[in-house]
Formats: sequence, C-alpha cells, structure tokens
Amino acid sequence: MPSGTRQGNPGAAILAQAVENVMRRLIRLLVGRMSLVRLQEMIRSIFVEETERKLRAENPGHNVTLTQLALATGLDTRTVVRIRKQTAKGTGRRDEQFLRELTPESAIVEAWAQRVQDSGEEQAVLDYGDEKAGFESLVRKTIATRGITTSSIIQRLVDTRSIERDREHGRLRLLVDHFSPYLSDDEPSILNAAFSAISNLAGTVEHNLDAGLEGEKLFQRQSWTFRLDAEDRAGFRADMREMLEEYEARARNTIKPWEQTDYDPQLMTAGVGFYYFEDR
Repeated sequence: MPSGTRQGNPGAAILAQAVENVMRRLIRLLVGRMSLVRLQEMIRSIFVEETERKLRAENPGHNVTLTQLALATGLDTRTVVRIRKQTAKGTGRRDEQFLRELTPESAIVEAWAQRVQDSGEEQAVLDYGDEKAGFESLVRKTIATRGITTSSIIQRLVDTRSIERDREHGRLRLLVDHFSPYLSDDEPSILNAAFSAISNLAGTVEHNLDAGLEGEKLFQRQSWTFRLDAEDRAGFRADMREMLEEYEARARNTIKPWEQTDYDPQLMTAGVGFYYFEDR
C-alpha cells in the first residue's frame, strides 16, 4: 500500500494490516490443501453474496442492481452476473449451519455420552451396520444426515480415538465423554475444528459490530502478557492448559441443562470457545 494512503487514512491502513495478518495465517493453513484459483473463486462468490445481502438489508423492499453490486465489490458487471448465475444454481451456496455440519461427530459423541450418563454404562456399547442398529438410530436422532454416511462418521470417530470398533461383532464402544479432534493425527478433523473456531469468533465479532453502542454484545475477551520470558514458555503453556481444561469442564456442565434431548432442524448451535495463542 502506498505511504500516502497510510498517512491519509490511518483507519483504513490499520484495517488493511489487520486483514493481512488474519489472511496470512489462514493461507498458511491452506497452502498445499487448496489452490489459489479455488480460493479466489470462493472469495469472489462469497463477497458478492454478502454484499448483496447487506445492500438488501439497508434498503428493504428494493432490488439490488448490478451497478450497485459492481460499485460495492469493485468487480465488473459481467463478473457479477456470472457469480449471480452460479449462486442461483446452488454452486456457490454454503450451509448456514456451519458448525453442526462441519463437526457432526461432536454432536454424536455428546449425545452418546449423555445417554451413558442417564441410562448406565451398558449404553457405552452400541451395535452398528444397518438402519435398525443402535448407532445408526443415535445418528438419526442427533444430526441431519444429508450428505453424511454413518461409515464416514465411524471412521472419523475411530481416527480421533473417540470410539473403539469391534468389526467381528459389529459393535462400537464409546471411549470419551466429549469429541476432541486433536487427540489424533487426523488432519481433516483438526482443520475442520480449527476453521469452525475461526468462524465462530468471526461471528461473535460480526454480532458485536452490528449491535452498535446500545445493543447487547456477546462476550469477547482475550488475556495476554507482553512480558513472557521465552525460557518460561513450557511452564506457562502447561499452566494455561490446566486452567482452560478446568473451564472447559465447567462450560460443558453449565450447557447440559439447556440441551434438548433429540435433534431437530430448528434447534440452533451456541456455546463458548477455549484456546491458547502465541504471537509469533
């Protein structure tokens, strides 16, 4: 960015730098996993969709013109038309229930663990392999199974050491009381959890910006120090982990009384997040 732009509009410069920092870290995760062409295509599609949504919200009852979209996005009208056509066909559409669809294993493990707690240890073992089996029944009651196979869910739960599979007898045993993709080297699970956490934080920031001065803001905080000796890093990490695990357990216990027993597409996803960071 030219130095004159930084001096003339310091707010824009700060925003540009902040976006660059966030995008750089996201791109580090994507290099080797997604092509630049695919990322550009996705960003353009999402940018047009969200711009149109914002313009409609600002002018209820009025159509959003191609000229308005072109001005707001910086794209030419031909590109806007092409992206709109893709969106109309559904090629650019993404499910709004991001966390529910991205990490269905988490919902299944939590529902299963609750069943064990309520009905006894015998519920920790479920049969699987057909529509009438216990595991398949649990899945149907817990999540929307559109585009998700029970075999893929089972494999992911095995990979993350959440369950033990007995192929000979067609049984699954629950090993944990909550789903954690970080228990294994299963890269898709780790990436899915990472991006869902990023998405959730961005959603909180979006809500707080839209709330304005008088609106109810969602809780959003970070605590850190600028004065940590690098030689103390291991001890500091261990101390922070112990604290976060304590609060994670407290959060799960606080959430439980609010949960409905069975899955319903009208139910919403809500919760809190815990993570440790270092600015490197």
